[in-house]
Amino acid sequence: MKARTREEINQTERDYWNEGKLDRTKIKKLRRHAFFYSYKREKKIINKLLLDFDDKDVLEIGSYTWAAWFDKSTKPKSLTCINISEQELENGKKHAISRDFPVNHYLMDANDLTFEDESFDIVFGGAILHHLDVGKSISHIHRVLKPGGKIIFLEPLNMNPLYKIYRKMNPQERTPDEHALVSKDFKIIKEKFTFNHYFFDFFTVIFGVISLKVYGDKNYDNWINKLASNLDIFVSKIPFLYPLFARVIIYGNKK
Repeated sequence: MKARTREEINQTERDYWNEGKLDRTKIKKLRRHAFFYSYKREKKIINKLLLDFDDKDVLEIGSYTWAAWFDKSTKPKSLTCINISEQELENGKKHAISRDFPVNHYLMDANDLTFEDESFDIVFGGAILHHLDVGKSISHIHRVLKPGGKIIFLEPLNMNPLYKIYRKMNPQERTPDEHALVSKDFKIIKEKFTFNHYFFDFFTVIFGVISLKVYGDKNYDNWINKLASNLDIFVSKIPFLYPLFARVIIYGNKK
């Protein structure tokens, strides 16, 4: 099969997001169990990392992850958001109406950022790198960051064989060209940034299936999910077990 060009991939991504083609209804019930405690842990970590955003020029690769991450005390000097999808960009603008810091939106390809060199203090995104050419996008992110600038990304992973099988069986939940991160993507990021991380969701997914069977679509705050979360926190400290996990927060500084 002939390799698709970047332009063709971009057009497919744009169409999927503009037309709302993704269907993730099948996984929603499981997520409410599997991610119940993970989301709480994730929020605590993100809140700590957000302390660096105050009075900084910040770029989101995306449109409105910031609306979920920022609390009322987060006060960047400026926030810039980019997206390849017109619809997603409009959704981001709606979130920005009531904010008391400047928010600018640009229709732009993250694989080919057009900002000047060293324009931003921080670049971040939620579930976005895996829609991009990681090498190209990371090079541009590195270029537009000021010396010592920071990155923060929350991304899905695709190193566990069970997750690979699930994704193959449920293509309606993904755009055709997205690729959850694998170890080679980590190597690309490490070439240009210091590399720190928090891993999420191995036991929580397995136990979440059990919890859903036991409790149905309710009572997510239960001992099964709590045990799974504690096991994940413990196991996530063991490097050779990193490939088991489903998600990761990556953060670091420009080299």
